[in-house]
Amino acid sequence: MEKKINHYNRISALFFIGVGMFFSFYGRTVEIGAWSEPGPGFMPFWSGIVLTVMAVFLLLGSFKRKEWQVMPPFFPLADSWKRVLMAFLSMVGYLLLFKPLGFTLVTFIFIAFLLKTIFPQNWKRTLIVASATAILARLIFINFLETQLPLGFLGF
Repeated sequence: MEKKINHYNRISALFFIGVGMFFSFYGRTVEIGAWSEPGPGFMPFWSGIVLTVMAVFLLLGSFKRKEWQVMPPFFPLADSWKRVLMAFLSMVGYLLLFKPLGFTLVTFIFIAFLLKTIFPQNWKRTLIVASATAILARLIFINFLETQLPLGFLGF
């Protein structure tokens, strides 16, 4: 008998109800604090509550919907695993080049690599999107939030 998507929704909903309850109970064991001064248990407690509520809605919704067929496989092509491996290795490369090249340049290279190899785009779109992403990330993290990120050997 072929399993339906609602069967998987129920299993995942029960799993996430358990995870959410675990975080909520853990958050209660340490100081939660207040909205104005959150303690170390604030995020685990409220994240667990939100996760549990969302999982309950998923569980209830799985009983109301008509049965759907299972979605196609995650790796539809035989060589899809290569894209996942390349994406993972590019993140490792991002980590290794972060300090020597600096935040802005390595972000540009990372996004350009993903757009050219993982999700193939033409060169014009690749360069525009990678430039816009690197500039926007720099404006947000370095200029606006004033975080201490490496500038690299070029100084930007």
